[in-house]
Amino acid sequence: MNYLIQFQINIFALAILVILYLFMQKSRIKTFSKHLLNWSLLTTSIAIIDEPLTWIFDGEQFLGAFFLEYSTNFLLYLIGPVIGGLLMSYVDFRMFHDRKRVHKRWYYQQASLLTFLMLILNTFLPLYFSVNPETNSYRSEPFKFIHYILLGLLYGYFFVFVTMNRKKITRNETLIYQFFFFIPIAGMLLQLANSKLHFSWTSIALALFVIYVFLESTPSDEDYLTKLYNRNSYDAYMQHLLQGNKQFTLIVFDLNYFKEINDKYGHEMGDYTLICFAKALKKTFSQKGLAFRLGGDEFAAIIESGNVEAFIEIMKEHLRQNKNSLIKNLNFSYGYHSPLPGMTADELSNIADHKMYLQKQEMKKHDPRGMR
Repeated sequence: MNYLIQFQINIFALAILVILYLFMQKSRIKTFSKHLLNWSLLTTSIAIIDEPLTWIFDGEQFLGAFFLEYSTNFLLYLIGPVIGGLLMSYVDFRMFHDRKRVHKRWYYQQASLLTFLMLILNTFLPLYFSVNPETNSYRSEPFKFIHYILLGLLYGYFFVFVTMNRKKITRNETLIYQFFFFIPIAGMLLQLANSKLHFSWTSIALALFVIYVFLESTPSDEDYLTKLYNRNSYDAYMQHLLQGNKQFTLIVFDLNYFKEINDKYGHEMGDYTLICFAKALKKTFSQKGLAFRLGGDEFAAIIESGNVEAFIEIMKEHLRQNKNSLIKNLNFSYGYHSPLPGMTADELSNIADHKMYLQKQEMKKHDPRGMR
């Protein structure tokens, strides 16, 4: 019970991280930034769980107690720069949108590698900490300050990096990242002042919560009218798939005669048409892909596998089931293409768009009304 009281803030922080993780799993839009945030949540959770264990095993006398006490402290020292590197990778990607750039920088884990080597040396020559084999008691060693200097340099670089590249992001993002920097530093200083104030890891949990609320859970993921994923989500997801060398097919859609529908029946009917088309799109691709509204009467779907023409027939059948005769006979054009190695998002979109417009032009030749 004493430990529950002592580490109640850890329990609270862990609960926040679990809730954040569950909320993040609700979104089907996978991006590299969310991937990095997931890893940050996981490593911070490990640190929050590991910290109480270093106290619980301290001074205990049972088989394996020495190994548990030493290994939990070993992990606690190592995980600090690992988390810092992941946070740095997250910010880098949010600024430059290039996962290869993050790969080339080893996910900013240079401080983690140096810490690991120092901890290996620590097993032979105690520099950071030691554990008495007889009493199984932890003791800080004279060079422990090197570890905190290393962490300070890492977060200092973080601050300088954000400041130097602030023109690449909005003012709000700059403030959030600077807050992201100060919270862990404040937590670390408080814990240095009093080892019983367990704010070091819980402060990172707070920073992750701020990042998620203000950067990853904005309502802009969805189109306000159709409730499909919007253009921002489309761009982010496409980038994620292409940079990850994933196999997929892009299908783009454009409604035929949509201007005539607006002119003849009014914008309320036009909105209803878009909503019905979006519902058919979502029903068709909800299990095998994702559907997007790119703007106006332009839509897209991304599928990992499957026969595109078969999906189109299913979609037409969904439209035919509508009781409204206009929706039942709604006409649309489409084009699709799969990316080749090295293809950019713009190149892929242009090819699919071109195929869609060729189809629209071919249909226009056989229809005296024309299409818009």
